[in-house]
Amino acid sequence: MVETGEVALFIDFENIRYGLKNNYGREPDPQLLMAKARKYGPVALAVAYADFTEHPDFFRRKLEVAGITPRDIPRRSPDVAHKSSSDMAMLMDIIDCLLDRPTVNTLVLMTGDSDFIRVVARARHRFGKRVVIAGVPGSVSNDLIAAADSADPVVEADWERVLPMQSPPPPSLDSTLTPETFASDSTELSEAERHLIKLIDYLDRNRPYLTFLFVKTHALSPNSPISLTPMQVDAILTRFKELGFLRDEMREQEGRTLRLLYFVREHPLVSQVLRETPVSS
Repeated sequence: MVETGEVALFIDFENIRYGLKNNYGREPDPQLLMAKARKYGPVALAVAYADFTEHPDFFRRKLEVAGITPRDIPRRSPDVAHKSSSDMAMLMDIIDCLLDRPTVNTLVLMTGDSDFIRVVARARHRFGKRVVIAGVPGSVSNDLIAAADSADPVVEADWERVLPMQSPPPPSLDSTLTPETFASDSTELSEAERHLIKLIDYLDRNRPYLTFLFVKTHALSPNSPISLTPMQVDAILTRFKELGFLRDEMREQEGRTLRLLYFVREHPLVSQVLRETPVSS
């Protein structure tokens, strides 16, 4: 269906990329993102926001080839969970679009973040714009969708959802865990892995819930005694899931569906590490 007027496309790239990876095991295709926006009319503005130093370099080129401008916004602070300066930059550009581009009648927001609810409502009710939320199912605030005119998920009909049951299930918490339950080559933990276990334990005890992004932002803090790259943190957290240190589950939390992490401190290797000096934050 082709709409009248021009379209502005705003992409919360981190939200879309990790939503697709966590829920569908896929990387975003900028050509498909642009094609979705073009359904609603000619695209006058298309911008993707992220700290692109945390993503493979080829994404910049692919975004530009698709006609999407990558806007590199350095992360404000790894200590601030779930937040980055890119959210504010995207919000300000949406406001500028509402004020300065009267020919834009449709805003396509590729995000699932509930922080955009107020600007969505303002765009519709004060400026008379149509707002479409194009997020990844499983990573979108239900309230954000309710605030918009419609939802157009960033998925294809033939994509299969990645479910926790597709990977080897972690040991049941009700069972008796012993070191023999796990492969012998998994018993050696690096210094970075041991530190991350202690950090997860601290966060689990002092925060209402855990997510991958929440743990990752704290692990990348400049105050951390262990220097890790974002890809190294991803690799360690993935290994922790495979070893049964962590399990994840989709839950409704604060008006949106999140993939929450659960820390299995009863695991014998985890228990061994936690008997050492704990980490503080």
